Amino acid sequence: MGPAPELTVLVPVYNEEKNLARNLPVLVAAARACSPNYEILLVDDGSKDASRELIAAAQKKNRRIRLRAHARNLGPGAAIPTGLFWARGQWIMLLPADLACAPAQIPDFFAARRGADLVVALRSDRADYSLARKALSVTFLALVRGLSGSQIRQFNYLQLYRRSIFDRLQVNSRGVFVTAEIILRAEQAGFRVRQFPMQYRPRLAGKAAGARPSAIARCGLEMTRFFALHWNQKTDKVID
Repeated sequence: MGPAPELTVLVPVYNEEKNLARNLPVLVAAARACSPNYEILLVDDGSKDASRELIAAAQKKNRRIRLRAHARNLGPGAAIPTGLFWARGQWIMLLPADLACAPAQIPDFFAARRGADLVVALRSDRADYSLARKALSVTFLALVRGLSGSQIRQFNYLQLYRRSIFDRLQVNSRGVFVTAEIILRAEQAGFRVRQFPMQYRPRLAGKAAGARPSAIARCGLEMTRFFALHWNQKTDKVID
């Protein structure tokens, strides 16, 4: 398979046919602008549309595109642990299939890794959120920050991980709490965490699944388990 690439762009996918048709070429261009030695790893979580077929067609044109697929839908967040397992890059950039950011900023986001082990993107706004979804987001952030003492401002947007941190971190969550758990465990372990502002771009097609009642319930259970059983309040944080 050859030497490990410098960058893996990890893209969770669930019924993202329309977004992938538009964004896969953009992802390839952005990844190439970050590093000539890249791969794009798409993890399909049991899509019922033509997402998997579209990815397979793209693979024939670009051998740097890889696909891993769940046999059935496991729910929002489940593709991330799968992707972390299969990613080969020295750095792993988590991007959604709808991108959710200005593509021109992706190389700047990658450049922000210097002097850091984990880069957390800060989205510019939530203008496309309903009042109910905004309330959920504000409540989630308040709970996580209040219980942990973390100064991180966002936990469920774009992130960039140094691959070697997962040699030390054991991440147990399999739902939408997974990215928050990674960040909090990285802080606890003393990894260098940097926050980087990004221009948010609303979804143009498809529906976000993270606000489904089942996803919210699972997130609540995983968060409760994390703080009840695993969190040590005496964290050693290094935040820019």
